Amino acid sequence: MAEEMNIGQLDENLILKILSLVPIKSVVSTSVLSKEWQSRWKSVPKLKFNSEDYQSEHQTFSETVYKSLLSYEPEVLDSFHLSFGSDKADAVDVVHWIKTAFALHLRTLVLEFLIYPYEVDEFIFTSSLCTCDTLETLKLGSLILLTIYFIGVRNFIVLLFNYLFLMV
Repeated sequence: MAEEMNIGQLDENLILKILSLVPIKSVVSTSVLSKEWQSRWKSVPKLKFNSEDYQSEHQTFSETVYKSLLSYEPEVLDSFHLSFGSDKADAVDVVHWIKTAFALHLRTLVLEFLIYPYEVDEFIFTSSLCTCDTLETLKLGSLILLTIYFIGVRNFIVLLFNYLFLMV
């Protein structure tokens, strides 16, 4: 007969990898499982946020992103994934989140705008924001990109575009 094992008995790195596959809202909810799990979400190497998960919440999407970034404990953030519509985030907030993630030695940045670029013009991403020397992968979807140059990005490996509109 096979011996049963619960998730708490798994290696910490494996638990964090599993939690990395889930949106942060679900990851944070694991903190009620036990005292050991209360702050485990703060060490997940990949932070994934989707504004559609916050349709009628007491805590707003913006507050959740801010608090998660400020509570993040490891020195390196492997991935920062944002999917949002114009009604859920302000352009100033997005720039601040990106800069905060860069300060955590970000490796992968994914920005998916859940809007059509011609509907809202305040989400214009200037590539000069990409000044993170640890950034390896940048995935951009449904946005307007103003210039195509990347300053200080030494380790850049992958650049992916999905529904990108270039303005010259």
